[in-house]
Amino acid sequence: MNKVLLFIVCLSVSITVSAQDKAKLKDSAYAVIEAIPEVQTLIKYDTSKIWHFSMRTISVPSYNFKYYWIQVGKENGQSFYPQIDFYVDPKTFTPLVFNTRTNKTMTLEELRQAEKH
Repeated sequence: MNKVLLFIVCLSVSITVSAQDKAKLKDSAYAVIEAIPEVQTLIKYDTSKIWHFSMRTISVPSYNFKYYWIQVGKENGQSFYPQIDFYVDPKTFTPLVFNTRTNKTMTLEELRQAEKH
């Protein structure tokens, strides 16, 4: 009986630590996105009284998907309008831009080069 109770306590502690670690990783992914100059510009010029800058998580790393998928956009309390989709690698915290129309990713440098043309 004592061994079963000890196992349950250890399991619940490991789940709690794991949840805390996951929250820290997710916060770090958001910090990476907030530090991108293009996103900082969106934040800086967020002057609308109705639509405000916002970010939301679409997906977190799992067995089938290895990135944090974070959308940057505007929200008004009822609706969210995505402007940029990012994937963030949880191991390197490297951001990628995800094009939802082509289903392809590109680095920030590739995006900046493409916008120049």
